[in-house]
Amino acid sequence: MASSDNLAVVVGANRGIGLEISRELQQRGYQVIAACRKTSSELSALPSVSVVEGVDIASQNGCQTLVSALEGRKVALLLVVAGYQHYEKFGDLNADGLRIHFEINAIGPILMAQALRHNLESGSKVVFLASKMGSIGDGRTGGSLYGYRMSKAALNCGGATMARDLKGDGIAVALIHPGAVDTDMCRSVRAAMGVPEKDRSKGLLKADDSARRVLKLVDTLDMTNTGTFWAADTGEVLAW
Repeated sequence: MASSDNLAVVVGANRGIGLEISRELQQRGYQVIAACRKTSSELSALPSVSVVEGVDIASQNGCQTLVSALEGRKVALLLVVAGYQHYEKFGDLNADGLRIHFEINAIGPILMAQALRHNLESGSKVVFLASKMGSIGDGRTGGSLYGYRMSKAALNCGGATMARDLKGDGIAVALIHPGAVDTDMCRSVRAAMGVPEKDRSKGLLKADDSARRVLKLVDTLDMTNTGTFWAADTGEVLAW
C-alpha cells in the first residue's frame, strides 16, 4: 500500500481558520497541500506548504484541479474548511441566496471528499468544518442565517452518512464546530446585523487558537468515534 507520507490537505486555506490550520500542521511536521481559489500573501509565505490555486469547492472542475495536483498521492488527513455565510432573516430569503450556501457548505465538501476517495487509505482521516448553527437539537443560537444553518445541517447529514460508508475501509470522519472565530466572514455578518465595529470581535476566538483546538480533536479521531459532531471550543459532543 502506498504511504501517505504524513500528507495533509487543507481545502479553503488562504485565510482565517484554514490558514492557521495549515500553519499549525506545517509546524507539526506534516507535508501540507493548501488548496484555495486564490492564494494570499500570508499563505504563500508559509514555509514548506504547497499551494494549489483554482480549487473552487462549488465547482466540479475545482475538485479535479486538486485531484490532478495530488497525482494519486495518499492523504493522511483531509480537512475541508471552505465555507460561506451571509446574513439573511425570514422575510428576506430568496432561492439564489439559499442555493449558494448549499453549494459551498454542503454539496461542495461532500463532492470534494468523493473526488479524493482514491487518495485515502486505511488510517486516513476526513474532517469537515461544521457549525453548531447546523445543529437542529441546539436551540441556544437563535434565529436568522437560514441558508447557513440549513446548509450546515445538510453537511452534518452527509458527513455522518460518509462516516458509515467509509468505516469498513478504516477511514475516520468527523464534523467539527470550530467555535465562534474572529474571521472576516464572522465580522462581516456581525456588521450586517448592525453590531458596532468596536464590538465585532468581542467574545470570538482567535483563528490560531481555534485551529489548535480543532486539531486537538482531530488527534483523538479514530474508528471508535468516527462520525462524531464535536465543538472545538468546548470539546463537547454536539446534538444533531
